[in-house]
Amino acid sequence: MMNVSVCIPTYNNLDLFKRCLASVLIQDFKDYEIIISDDSTNDLIEDYIKTLHLPNCFYVHNAAPFGSPGNWNNVMNMATGKYVKILHHDDYFTDKFSLGKFIHALETSGKTFAFSYTKIVYRIDNSTFIHKQTTRQIKRIKKQPEFLFFRNVIGAPSAVCFKNDKTTLFNTEYKWLVDVEFYLSYFKKNPGFVVIPEPLVSVVAGEEGQITQSVSKDPAVVIAENLSLFSVVHASGYNTRKSSLFFQELFVEYGIESFAQLSSEYKIPGNIRHLMEGVFVAVKKNKGLKKFIKRILTSRYNKRFFQMERF
Repeated sequence: MMNVSVCIPTYNNLDLFKRCLASVLIQDFKDYEIIISDDSTNDLIEDYIKTLHLPNCFYVHNAAPFGSPGNWNNVMNMATGKYVKILHHDDYFTDKFSLGKFIHALETSGKTFAFSYTKIVYRIDNSTFIHKQTTRQIKRIKKQPEFLFFRNVIGAPSAVCFKNDKTTLFNTEYKWLVDVEFYLSYFKKNPGFVVIPEPLVSVVAGEEGQITQSVSKDPAVVIAENLSLFSVVHASGYNTRKSSLFFQELFVEYGIESFAQLSSEYKIPGNIRHLMEGVFVAVKKNKGLKKFIKRILTSRYNKRFFQMERF
């Protein structure tokens, strides 16, 4: 059995896949297998794989596409390694030492879950930003993993590596919050994590066809998933006085002006129904100010320099 399964779910972009795979093949840590689950509607990636004759590389071209995140689960289900390293086809290891550092952190810490900083490359101008977690954020998610609902400080699945427990998969009912739901589910079964304070993976923001771009402006997805996952968070006993503010901002952003409108357009879980009614007591106050404050606190400048928390 290999120490780690590098799992690459891919779809219809040979150039990005080549960059991703190349970053795996240069790793100085060699005790790995590569698992590729291909949802492509053409044979370009399959034909390319056939030319490489890679040892310990297992490829499947799905007869019917699983979609996202079903394809992520498919590739994880094929993994036989002690650890799973998800690496989406549009992401890549930052350098040749990345995989070894993930495994070293897991082995030496005794933890089952590791995540690193992320180098974000903005496609529009090729500028970069290092997404990192503050000491305060790390302490908070160690104490209350549910904080991730309000702010996903871990980042994309490509930034994580975890023990292959064969039981925790991505929830196919989610698209927008699928990574957060997975992290919360994993931590519930396997508490604790180790943070690697280096950008071991690079993620390109703004690539054509990314799930984030396709759903971030779709209220039918964003609002429904926030209601659904918050119901789970709330049921766990986690509470914050800023929960109401979170939903006030969300509803203002997506044009939900009343509880009647919300309840007519979305399914509201029973355990948060009363809380959602209360949100609209204040939602109409200072709309412009709330939008401005949210824009400031979620800006790259705040993340880079001020690091002020909203929730």
